[in-house]
Amino acid sequence: MDFKDWHWQKRNSLKDVSSLGLNFVSTNDTLVTPYLLSLFQSDKIIKQFVETSKTDNAGLDDPLFEKEFTKSEGLIHRYPDRALLVVTNKCFANCRFCFRKSNWQNYDGFSLRKTIEYLNNHKEIREILISGGDPLTFEDESLASLIKAIKAIKHIALIRIATRALSVLPYRITNSFLEAIKPYKPIWFSIHINHPNEITKDFIEASNKIIDSGFPIVSQTVLLRDINNNTQTLKELFCKLVELRIKPYYLFGCDRAIGNERFRVKLEEALNIMESLRNNISGLCMPFFAFDVDDGGKVVLEPNRIVSKQGSIYKLKNFEGKEYIYEDAQY
Repeated sequence: MDFKDWHWQKRNSLKDVSSLGLNFVSTNDTLVTPYLLSLFQSDKIIKQFVETSKTDNAGLDDPLFEKEFTKSEGLIHRYPDRALLVVTNKCFANCRFCFRKSNWQNYDGFSLRKTIEYLNNHKEIREILISGGDPLTFEDESLASLIKAIKAIKHIALIRIATRALSVLPYRITNSFLEAIKPYKPIWFSIHINHPNEITKDFIEASNKIIDSGFPIVSQTVLLRDINNNTQTLKELFCKLVELRIKPYYLFGCDRAIGNERFRVKLEEALNIMESLRNNISGLCMPFFAFDVDDGGKVVLEPNRIVSKQGSIYKLKNFEGKEYIYEDAQY
């Protein structure tokens, strides 16, 4: 047995956690890697992947209204200059708050031929986000071939790979994988991480491999009730990421997928957390804060620092909450 072999980890992932003797509720879509199981001393990690109570069915099957913008199997084109490829419904571990959890059972597949045809006909698209599921569940050669086909389109300038692997199976980041995709730079990794307890020695080793191979990393975090919805936890997470050369990119409100209500944080509370973060960490450590609105895509929100305006005179609030006068430009 090689615990650090990612194929072994996949083969030995748990689908039934009831045998662990803990207060877990078995579901038919539980999936946990042995690596992730080794982190289960943290309840903040457990709650992300395992049911600890019965869930309700409130929420939407497609909370981002992705079907409306699906142009072919697995190709979503919502924003003008970029497109999303949902290349698989498989992950290394299933997050309980996943906004695409309906894909776990009802996935329409991905057509590379139709994707290439669509991209060739839409020269306004310059950036591709490869997502899923987790595209790193593919073998090295398969993912490299997909990237090669996309990069052969001249107007595609940039590829991003979205993955949760660094938190749930960091051993997936192998030298052979990074060598396989090196010819197709620039490629950015967009990693999903929600709590500082996910940053382990193995996480750091994997992120260093990626960055030292010339691939930048940005992070995406979901604001989750009773997991990370406080200033101190997020401050620790974002500052640690920057120390590791990872730029915190987005903090998302939890989407209204079925069963997600227990994870959601009220907008007013979320904005208060963001304001507190803004006052306590540098701009380099600050992500954008965004909510997905029904049928409207991402909306980036910021606490309002404008207290009042009279003519060209603004009254603004600084990081200490003190009010100051700012005189606007005259021309």
